[in-house]
Amino acid sequence: MPRKARRISKTGCYHVIVRGLNKSAIFKSKSEKTRILNLIKENMEGYNVLVYAYCIMSNHLHLLIKAELDDLASFMSRISTSFAHYYNYRHSRAGTVFQDRYRSQCIESESYFWNCLRYIHLNPVKAGICRYMEDYTYSSIGEYSGPGEEDKEILSEEAHKRIKERFQTQKELMDFHKRRDRYFFYDMPEDEFLHRKEISWDILREMECELKLPAKEILDYTKTRGKFEKELKDLFKISTRSVKELREAIEKELKKDVC
Repeated sequence: MPRKARRISKTGCYHVIVRGLNKSAIFKSKSEKTRILNLIKENMEGYNVLVYAYCIMSNHLHLLIKAELDDLASFMSRISTSFAHYYNYRHSRAGTVFQDRYRSQCIESESYFWNCLRYIHLNPVKAGICRYMEDYTYSSIGEYSGPGEEDKEILSEEAHKRIKERFQTQKELMDFHKRRDRYFFYDMPEDEFLHRKEISWDILREMECELKLPAKEILDYTKTRGKFEKELKDLFKISTRSVKELREAIEKELKKDVC
């Protein structure tokens, strides 16, 4: 079966995710994280890519990147192949290291760009690895919050310029990362449902305030339940069945709270 063609972003920006085979922690050690970061840094210029954000987790990595689609494919192939050779040699193994090809999500608007950048930086906090995103060494937040030019390792000059135009101070940058949003970004398949459910809870809480009704009643009444489900369907672009699964998961949690 032929692979589905990748969609071209109008802005040229993409949220890219690569994961280890069978959820393997291929970036578990400091040297493995450093190696993939060095490969990204060494190959950016040759493939004409600009990196705006990155985060290396133990079993996957995130990139917010700008490139022509062909350049992006070549760049990702290069760093993936080079890292696989390194990883296999280091662990005396052979075969595939990464799970399928990389996943990419088009970044089509300014607000989507900034919320994606925030989402990437908050990954270690979300995973419970650290309490504050700036404490995590292997993400781009350290480059953005560093004191001088010497800290600019992977991020493009355009990335630093864009940050300075958007945020007047470091405090503004950090405060921005504390906000919540409803944007849904590609993540590991096992995390997508949890991410959607978290956003769904936010929507339900807003409806509680708006309608002056408890969450259980909102989901019990046909009219309000329909409104809630429509908002989820419009936001996530998912099937009626998937919306139902989200609602049922929330209803299950509501029952636990009662008990």
